[in-house]
Amino acid sequence: MNAAHDHQTLKLIPLGGVGDVTKNMYVYEYGDDILIVDCGVGFPDEAMPGVDLVIPDISYLRDKKHKIRGIIITHGHEDHIGGLPFIWPELNAPIYTQRLTAGFIRSKFIEHNLPKNKVIEVKIDQKLDLGVFKVSFYQVSHSVPDSTGIVIRTPVGLIIHQADFKIDWTPVSGQVTDVAQAASLGKEGVLLLLIDCLRIDKPGFNKSEKSIEPTFEKAAQETQGKLFITMTSSNVSRMQQAINVAQKLGRKVAVVGRSFEKNFQIARDLGYLAVPAGLVVASDAISSHAPKKLLILIAGAQGQSDSSLVRLANEEHKQVKLIKGDTVVFSADPIPSTESAQNALIDSLSRLGVHVIYSAITSDLHVSGHAASEELKLMVNLIKPKYLMPIGGTFRHMDIFGNQMFELGYEQDHVLKMMDGEILHIKNGQARIEGRIEVQNVFVDGLGIGDIGSVVLRDRQKMSEEGVVVVVVSIDQQTGKLTSEPDVISRGFVFGEIAEDLLNEARLIVKQTLEKHSHKISDWRFIRRMIEDSLDKYFDQITERRPLILPMVVEV
Repeated sequence: MNAAHDHQTLKLIPLGGVGDVTKNMYVYEYGDDILIVDCGVGFPDEAMPGVDLVIPDISYLRDKKHKIRGIIITHGHEDHIGGLPFIWPELNAPIYTQRLTAGFIRSKFIEHNLPKNKVIEVKIDQKLDLGVFKVSFYQVSHSVPDSTGIVIRTPVGLIIHQADFKIDWTPVSGQVTDVAQAASLGKEGVLLLLIDCLRIDKPGFNKSEKSIEPTFEKAAQETQGKLFITMTSSNVSRMQQAINVAQKLGRKVAVVGRSFEKNFQIARDLGYLAVPAGLVVASDAISSHAPKKLLILIAGAQGQSDSSLVRLANEEHKQVKLIKGDTVVFSADPIPSTESAQNALIDSLSRLGVHVIYSAITSDLHVSGHAASEELKLMVNLIKPKYLMPIGGTFRHMDIFGNQMFELGYEQDHVLKMMDGEILHIKNGQARIEGRIEVQNVFVDGLGIGDIGSVVLRDRQKMSEEGVVVVVVSIDQQTGKLTSEPDVISRGFVFGEIAEDLLNEARLIVKQTLEKHSHKISDWRFIRRMIEDSLDKYFDQITERRPLILPMVVEV
């Protein structure tokens, strides 16, 4: 170790992932070296119209790019990798991760025309020297294979970054959490443990992931039509269980939804999915098979307004239709920002007369990939860190975690409950939260035509160039019909003689859109998306400009 660094301070700054389940990104800084762990996305809530994704604010890193020695990715979920296509071009640092996660990231980089050779695959027993940081890995169980704990040896002490994990002795992937390695690190002496706390409020231990397959099988046996199963698009272990059921019961498997199709193919190509020959059929061949002979994996478990399942529920999907006798199984609980979207989707599906099964009516459809209370206590007792930092949960989860760790004997000032942008200073074996950098949400708005399109960041400058169009429609909540003409208001978009004709045509397009979808009028998220899509296409065609379109639906 360089003696010149002995008395320097390690700074740890979360740019996302504390007080929030998503948008995970953590900066470790020591002298002239920076290590980044994870680079995820968040998802918009109802207060963010027109926003598709939320990414961490990297303002702090912009004048320090030359210090970044690497980006370590813990596993392949979107809230840990989804920010890379938007953030990496500014940072231009090598990315290190396990094989399946590397496959997911390379696919994103190809889609965004980024160099995939910057994604470096590492083995579980590999060690990395990244400036003053000595990085190694250990295996953990989670709902996606190749999930890892990160061991970071620094000049100020040993730090373990344990993102999403659970203790599952019989995981579908066969990747059991390496508790022996955790205990060995504990004997070595751990200064700080960052640990996933999302399911701290669930007592005891989680069920094994393998417990899901019998539930899928029962649903398949009882369904006379098509069986749709929706889940997180990177939940490879659950995909495998659905495949197993389809093979056993003589159903063909179709995969619907762009994200789902990509991840399915990547996992299959890399050997993480065992798919018998002839079992999978193309999505455009679904109509040629008897409904009772199909099991369809479909994207949209969180109720994303542009997802395949939402389009299916609103009878807008081009390749798949719902019929009486079909069943839709939700094998994913909503993340905190998407409860209302998932509930609206379940209502839309139920209105069509299909059978919908979700976790609120049965506890056998989803097993969390996150450690429950006793699993967290077990991991903490194995590692025995001096300091604890809960991550990956809301403030409520962080408070519960703190209370349970106090019961294990930790003093209040040794459980570090941080906020995004706060700075943890570690020096001479002591850790304290002191100071803060300014961070804010950065919004990504995907301006796509159909399934393919460019993705841009809509900042204030862009809005000033393109303008804003506000659409106000008043709807009779009983009949779903317009109570008055739509109001289309332009600000900073068009002026003068062209404005009147353009906005009159826009009103007509809004009316036609509402009339076309009048039987789905209670799914406001979908209706707003349809208005946005139709006006976006029209304005681009006529003016070659794309203003921010904000539909507002008023029920009277």
